[in-house]
Amino acid sequence: MKRRDFTFDAITGTVTVTKAFADKLSDPTSEEYKLLRQIKADYPSLAITKRTHRTKSNFVNQYKKLTYENMEAFISLLPNADELLSVFNSLRTCANLVSTSPYTLVRSWFVAQFPLYRQDPMFYLTADVVVLAPEKYLKEVKEGA
Repeated sequence: MKRRDFTFDAITGTVTVTKAFADKLSDPTSEEYKLLRQIKADYPSLAITKRTHRTKSNFVNQYKKLTYENMEAFISLLPNADELLSVFNSLRTCANLVSTSPYTLVRSWFVAQFPLYRQDPMFYLTADVVVLAPEKYLKEVKEGA
């Protein structure tokens, strides 16, 4: 049993446990069960909660605000927008039918199609963009990759 598997707050009468600690509580012979039973004897109204995932403070979500609408708006500003939008919309429709996570599939195509969209979006106004075929991404889903 690690020291960080649980925290006890006597003022609020709560014990916060990790998933590993909670799993061990189901075994009445475990040290975790005995410890919680001792605490419960002193605090009969004890509430038990599971610890949730903590995001690191320096975590930056690189896909923040990358919604379907924002992807479509970005594509519509490009010179070959008609071709790109048709591929985008067909991939979006197919992804809804094939994938359990359609947004992830469309997002991976968008990021592969426009790798510099965050750093230098103006690059795509003058560059000759080759349209990536969506079949590769749909094939990965079918293969379970």
